Amino acid sequence: MIISITSLKGGVGKSTIAQNLAVCFAHNNYKVCLVDTDENQSSLQWSGLRSEEYPEVPVFGLPDGKTLTKNIQPLHRDYEVVIIDGTPSLSQLTSKIILLGDIVLTPMLPGGLDVWATEKFMSRYDDAQTLKGEEIPAFFILNQFDKNQILDREVRDILSDWAIKPLKSTLKSRVAYREAVIQGLGVYEYKDKKAKAEILNVFNELKEIIKSLN
Repeated sequence: MIISITSLKGGVGKSTIAQNLAVCFAHNNYKVCLVDTDENQSSLQWSGLRSEEYPEVPVFGLPDGKTLTKNIQPLHRDYEVVIIDGTPSLSQLTSKIILLGDIVLTPMLPGGLDVWATEKFMSRYDDAQTLKGEEIPAFFILNQFDKNQILDREVRDILSDWAIKPLKSTLKSRVAYREAVIQGLGVYEYKDKKAKAEILNVFNELKEIIKSLN
């Protein structure tokens, strides 16, 4: 199973979500790895901070789009779950990441600029589906979401009318995510129980989606 986490906009939480989902899979006895396609290689740096006392989450830095498909193939054979941490760009690399995914997750913040960027992503996603000749299951994941804010709820309602639907589970803006990452951890392993609960909600919803596809 390849899970592609990608967006055309930076700063929406792709790497954080990729790392945290990988940790959830690892703690639930899946053989999982991360593929870091961003030039900044933040997931690769995160893995270097990770203690051996926690379940292993191997991270492979593959920022070269020309060799991505070739290098993903052996990982797909060796791991039950491969999570691709995408890069925020309109390059062909983003199209490859979409095409490689058995499931595509697109993080976004609940704001106007993010909706506009997502409209561009939809065009790239539609092109990828046409090229592949089949549907690519894809879902938005709302990050830094506050259900008490009218704008946040309105953005969720807008997305509900699009071809790509939002996950029911959302992530709030929590300092725990920033604190955990600098220790090589996921919030599943951290002291903030609310953060752990919400990433588990995303993980469990994702597992149900995977189950429905098999």
